[in-house]
Amino acid sequence: MVQISALQYPEFRRYFVGQAVSVVGTWMQSVAGAWLVLQLSHDSAFALAVFGAFSYAPVLLFGLYAGTVVDRFSHRDVLLVTQAVSLVGAALYAVLTTTHIITLPMVMVLAAALGVNQALYFPARQATVLEMVGRCELASAVALNSTAFNLARIIGPAVGGIVIAAFGVAVCFWLNAVSYLGVIAALLTVRRRPRTEGPPQTAVQLIGEALRYVARTPSLAGLFLLLFVAGTFGANFNLVLPLFTRIVLHADADTLGYLFAAQGLGSLVGAITMTIAGGVLLEPRRIVMGGLLFAGMELVFLVMPSFGQSIVLLLVIGWSFAVYSIGTNTFVQVRSPDRMQGRMVSLYSMLFIGVTPIGNIWAGIVAHLFGPSAAVWMGGALTAVAGLAVLGYFMSRLSSRG
Repeated sequence: MVQISALQYPEFRRYFVGQAVSVVGTWMQSVAGAWLVLQLSHDSAFALAVFGAFSYAPVLLFGLYAGTVVDRFSHRDVLLVTQAVSLVGAALYAVLTTTHIITLPMVMVLAAALGVNQALYFPARQATVLEMVGRCELASAVALNSTAFNLARIIGPAVGGIVIAAFGVAVCFWLNAVSYLGVIAALLTVRRRPRTEGPPQTAVQLIGEALRYVARTPSLAGLFLLLFVAGTFGANFNLVLPLFTRIVLHADADTLGYLFAAQGLGSLVGAITMTIAGGVLLEPRRIVMGGLLFAGMELVFLVMPSFGQSIVLLLVIGWSFAVYSIGTNTFVQVRSPDRMQGRMVSLYSMLFIGVTPIGNIWAGIVAHLFGPSAAVWMGGALTAVAGLAVLGYFMSRLSSRG
């Protein structure tokens, strides 16, 4: 049965609709931002890499501290502030671009500021959703949000490309700014919940408490270890696929679009799968199996697949990684105490999103030395080794208890 039961809660239903629209705008801005960087830098790949680092590195650098902020204040209020900051950031992009004042350093500063904002947004969003629907409906809510995200990942870049071609990048920024109004209006209708507080602690003490909790919880420790390896070495398609398209397939941007669409479609189906059977898959060993399937599909790139084979592989890769990542995300929240939700989700975000700059550097070096396909299958090999180690650890613990 499809798990859409989280939509029975009016607060979540309003937030879900507003967020679904906003995420499409976010993907449009992502495409517009990258295009703007290329325009300002005269097609510099290095500038684009720096832009990506400025956008994602704050999640890695400030993620755990951001989690302590979320755990200290009203989750809904923190989420509301992040959405307001995102609106202002999009509006600044739009005004500076429309007036032709924008420069490359300005873009980097805005990217870094919005990156810090993202570090707060991820844990605040997840903690607020948990408060809206409760633990019993959390799997449904996470799967629904992931479905909306992956659908937007297909629609947003496509619409963004059309808008850029017809009206220019500034219009994408304006549309993204407007898209935040709906989710902000929805959040204003969400009531504040009382927080579950522990003894007064500093930020460092709160971070230490969270890390000790993970170390004492084998299921979380194993899943976080695998997430770090998969996020750093396995999930680098935004960097590798353009190189694979040009160097291996000797194809153009249309082919690249089909490859990204295949991965996005697979991810969308994976998110829908989690709305149908998410409860069955929310067990640590089954989550790891999803990660191993993802790694196995990446290993097939060792044989230099053709375009048609790549499409099929990317569909399965997108599906398996969505099932794996959504399962990990949901399990982390279900297994974490209420007063640690911000810190636990921040750790998840750091290991899943914040490691992107590190992974891009690694994939770039491997692709340069051994070719784009090597960056994929080597990432799959490392993920497979980590997955087998974690699965073996879980099995040994099960045997020792039996």
